[in-house]
Amino acid sequence: MKPNHLLALTSRSLLAGALALAGSQALAYYPSDSLPAAAAIGAYPAPPTGAGNGRLVVWHSKGNKITDGSFGTAGTASGNSFYPAADLHNHDLYIPTAAGKTFVLHENSLRPVGRIPTIKGGRVARVTPDGKLLLVLSGKQLAAYSTGDWKPMFHLAVGGNALAISLGGRHAFIGGNRDQGVTEISLPSGKVERTFDVGNSGDLAWANGKIFAANMKTGVMSVIHPRSGKIVRIRTSEVDPSFSYRHIPEAKAGFMQLAVSPDQRVVYAAGFSGHILLFSTDHDRYLGEIPVRAEAKGPNKLSGLTVVDGGAEALVTVENRKESALVRLLDGSIVKVFPGSYSNRWLKTGGARV
Repeated sequence: MKPNHLLALTSRSLLAGALALAGSQALAYYPSDSLPAAAAIGAYPAPPTGAGNGRLVVWHSKGNKITDGSFGTAGTASGNSFYPAADLHNHDLYIPTAAGKTFVLHENSLRPVGRIPTIKGGRVARVTPDGKLLLVLSGKQLAAYSTGDWKPMFHLAVGGNALAISLGGRHAFIGGNRDQGVTEISLPSGKVERTFDVGNSGDLAWANGKIFAANMKTGVMSVIHPRSGKIVRIRTSEVDPSFSYRHIPEAKAGFMQLAVSPDQRVVYAAGFSGHILLFSTDHDRYLGEIPVRAEAKGPNKLSGLTVVDGGAEALVTVENRKESALVRLLDGSIVKVFPGSYSNRWLKTGGARV
């Protein structure tokens, strides 16, 4: 029998109160009650395994400012996250960590809501559009949890570093830099449906009924049509002939994070070449690139990316400069630079204008 959702919510509230009263070090945070709601968040960069600094970078669109939040314990694996998730229905943020603990924070205040035991090494998370299912991904496993009571729903030996969910929430797609294919999984059952012949996906994005898969080594953007199984491969100039997965920071080009326009007609890709690349979701076509010049003489290695302000601007990380910039997507002009604040993966939250 399915647990009563109201009781689950009550237990969550009690847990949050107990954690706050206990002053739990593992759930330290910086209250932001006096600030406008967060429009985007990201975890500060950390290695694939081991310790992280337990810090979140938080961008507020109102006032165009950045603050910090925190999770886990700095200097441990519980402070190491890569790609958080947002539940816009319940206003929760899920911060998955290498320690196998996912920290739940309130979307606006960043106050702790709770902590979920999840798979070790799972630093990537997504919440289904209906807000009912949390997916956590590690290099070797995928696990699902109910957001109502945080109980495990399924556990699969399918891993990677890229995860996308269809708009209707009925399918998840898993890929990775070292994976040979993109795996489709039915939700909420967890049944593995098929694997598409698209390997080495550094990031995945669902847009306009298709999956866009970015290969950071070859500069090829693959477009998967799930209904027909058709795959379109788009070649670009985002290629470094000397690229090595062991020395990614030294690369001169390569796809990083993908983002989607509000109308889902354009997919954007941050590139280590210093460009944001554009792809048409209507015609499976490369539309060109937008130069970003946070540093006039370069290089400007772009990694984290999210589209904000109704599609007019983007928040992008300039990784080699350890900073972020708000840029106009019309021409790449810089609106504001945020020195010392940056993330490999930006997540748009409920405080953003779509």
